[in-house]
Amino acid sequence: MDNKTANRRDFIKQSTLLGLGMYLSPFTLSSTPYKPFDYPDTEQLLDWSDWEKYRHSVNHPCLTIKEENLKAAKENIKNYDWARVHFDRIDEIIKQHIGKITPDFLESMVEETTPGDPLWTPCPSCRDKGLPVHPHGLWSWDVDNPEEIQCTECDTVFPNSGYPEEIVLTTTWGKTQKLTYCGGDPFVIFKYKEGRPSFTANIRSRKVQWIAGFCKTLAEGYLLTEDITYAATCREMLLRLAKCYPGWLVHVGYGEFADMDPKMAALNMMKLPEPELCPPPNVPDHYLWTGFWSAGRASGVGLESDFVRKVVTAYDLTCQAKKSNGTPLYTEKDKRTIEKDLLLESTILLVCDKKLNNKSVSNRTAVALVGMCVGHPGLVRFGLEGFNMTVDGWYLPDGTTSESPFYGLMTLGGIWDMAQAAHGYSDPSGYKDETGKRIDDLDLYHDTNYKLVWEAFYNGLQGDLNYPPYADSFESTKLDVAYVELMVANYPENKEYLALLKELCGNELHMHSGSPGFNSEFTDSEVEPVLRLPYDLTKPNGSLSFSMYYRKPNLEKEKGADLTLPDWCPPNLQIGHLRTGIDGRESLLLLSASPWGVHHENDSLNLYYWKKGTALLSDLGYLWDHPLKPNNIRALAHNTVLIDEDNQISRDRGGEVLLFKTFSKVKVMEMASTAYSQASVYKRTSVLVDHGNGKSYVVDFFRAQGGEIQDYVFHASSNQLTINGLSPVAKAGLTLYDFEDIKTSDGNGTWSSEWKNENGLTTRAWSLGQEGEEMFVGDGWGQKDWKNADIGATLPYFVRRKKGGKLQTFVSVFEGFEGDKPFIQKVTLMDKSGMVMVETPFGKDYIMSMHDKGEMTIELPDGKEALSGHFAAASVQNGKIAWMEAIN
Repeated sequence: MDNKTANRRDFIKQSTLLGLGMYLSPFTLSSTPYKPFDYPDTEQLLDWSDWEKYRHSVNHPCLTIKEENLKAAKENIKNYDWARVHFDRIDEIIKQHIGKITPDFLESMVEETTPGDPLWTPCPSCRDKGLPVHPHGLWSWDVDNPEEIQCTECDTVFPNSGYPEEIVLTTTWGKTQKLTYCGGDPFVIFKYKEGRPSFTANIRSRKVQWIAGFCKTLAEGYLLTEDITYAATCREMLLRLAKCYPGWLVHVGYGEFADMDPKMAALNMMKLPEPELCPPPNVPDHYLWTGFWSAGRASGVGLESDFVRKVVTAYDLTCQAKKSNGTPLYTEKDKRTIEKDLLLESTILLVCDKKLNNKSVSNRTAVALVGMCVGHPGLVRFGLEGFNMTVDGWYLPDGTTSESPFYGLMTLGGIWDMAQAAHGYSDPSGYKDETGKRIDDLDLYHDTNYKLVWEAFYNGLQGDLNYPPYADSFESTKLDVAYVELMVANYPENKEYLALLKELCGNELHMHSGSPGFNSEFTDSEVEPVLRLPYDLTKPNGSLSFSMYYRKPNLEKEKGADLTLPDWCPPNLQIGHLRTGIDGRESLLLLSASPWGVHHENDSLNLYYWKKGTALLSDLGYLWDHPLKPNNIRALAHNTVLIDEDNQISRDRGGEVLLFKTFSKVKVMEMASTAYSQASVYKRTSVLVDHGNGKSYVVDFFRAQGGEIQDYVFHASSNQLTINGLSPVAKAGLTLYDFEDIKTSDGNGTWSSEWKNENGLTTRAWSLGQEGEEMFVGDGWGQKDWKNADIGATLPYFVRRKKGGKLQTFVSVFEGFEGDKPFIQKVTLMDKSGMVMVETPFGKDYIMSMHDKGEMTIELPDGKEALSGHFAAASVQNGKIAWMEAIN
């Protein structure tokens, strides 16, 4: 059995549509509150007769930039410096490049040979030099030198005579195409074990993506200036794309091409009627590796939408342009060619994919945009079906993301323009679907659960307006200004959204956040993880495009509400957010009982603690498609408990919020999980105590029963570490997990560790060890950057170990303080079952958390006070109880 076939059989056992080291988000359409029509099947969507009938009924522009948006943009340009700067930048970019657009340049940039993809191109030079090799490579490309790419790690330029593309495959369908691949030893590209890079295919895809982006920039320039030269150049580029696109084959980024009619390939993706072309030593087996997940024609990443959305917008904004003599710029033949051979042709692959995931939802949006633009109501319905399935099924019922903040935003990038373009959409006059229904005056912002999605993105922010990096999210993941502009424009009744915009852009809205338009972890060529927004990424601040078109003039004069972030525990997400500060932005304590799911990690009951701009208890975040990303996903990389040194389970892993309660001075959340099958108890109670003005701390109780070894793990966020109260030592032959420089000590008794954070804040962790407890500290995995900027980074990991089958209770206290004087002076374990006394300059705080119920006695000068229940907290100041709370 050849390698490719063996790989694929194993692959199919897991899923016929998984790939890229990432996963689909499968679900079925739930009960949808907004579904006034039946959706067409694939054959209907491949029938373009409705286009012939209704194409002349469309009033352009009709997509995300309508006449009212253009009017707002022109007024903003007239009245605001920020808008004029953005407008001037658009014009500057056009004038910088428009001279390049000659027939010869277009032929070289848009080739008849099918483009590959900017990803899936590992660098053989890096491999030969012993450098880390990312499966996608790390490449730079410049339109001024369009026939080359350069590795940013080893600086080698490709194509390269030292690495010739000597393997040639020749197509037979349509015009003959020659597909070339690098020889030598193949690469393992995720689960594709015999992968071969094609630098020329990579370059072709980059050129096509640049052309599509510049088309849209030209169209926007024409819209704002009415310079017919811009529209005319856009027309030439669209016609060139329309000439070549029908001949581009369905293919995947791994380098496999379906050498047949693209319609036939799309309808039979996993069972092709003819053998596909694949680089040797792989042999054909009649399907494309990973199927729709990484399929495309202008690219091979599974996101054909990134190309389609640009070109359909460019056509929408320019197709009604008129020359100086009043005659149409686009002839009727031009329009039919572009609509049929580029726009409708681009939907063939996309409408055949019925699954919904964080990629296909974007493709469905692209189909709908084409449908609105050319007058095909069936295509619009296909996009609306995807939108409804997304907000009612991919996102959870409480509006939160089913995967992670980063992928939630990525998916939002796949539907934002569906809602914006469809706002006010009505079917063509006289149209009714097969059931006699039609769509009139759509409002997806208010008539669906979409509004809950926006609310959840607001509520989930931490104080610095980034998102906490739980699950597969980066530390830098944030809600882009572009999205906030949409929130303000479409939900004017929610004044907190306006407050957020003013926080990001200045109270007078005369500044901008400086964000390049999306989470800047990625460039425009790395299309898989990009938060797909509609602007040209050559602009210094793409979010300004949203501000210019969607920001109401004189908005700065309106008063927003106070920007306050709430304590929040969404019932479906099951991640508790506790905060301090009068606006909720001073600190954030996060506890997760989120069940296992797509783009989740082995982080059940992970504790994350952020304060004043830094993570005191950090999460390593996401390494995207890095080969070593399992090191960030595993339980050991999180602040939780490991049983028997095992990773947490994923299949059937559930969680439960047992308690989430906030009082004025103390807040508590308690959660349980089934992360270990051998654990009868796996429960965490985390308490946030707030004395105001930054003087706050966390008391943590983790209970575990089951297995032979219970390891309470937390890691410092820096290597500037001191340990007080014990002196761990190295021992010959000592090993623990994959740590280095391991030291150990008897962990019985109270001890503390301190580390300095980047912003000058110090974290102190008090560990209240009990009899039989061992303590270990070692250097463990600490890499956070998928591009290897911090390769080899380590962080100190602490392990508090108990053994045996009894119920174990790990008690800890964490604080972050400024300067050299901690707020907490002393911590005492009053009862190993779960009672702690914390001494501060204000007095003594008493915290009790019991597995079941208990009683806590507080000594006072004039007697005693007893608090009973499951949880209790009190503060004694100046000999009197300043506050106390209890929960039965």
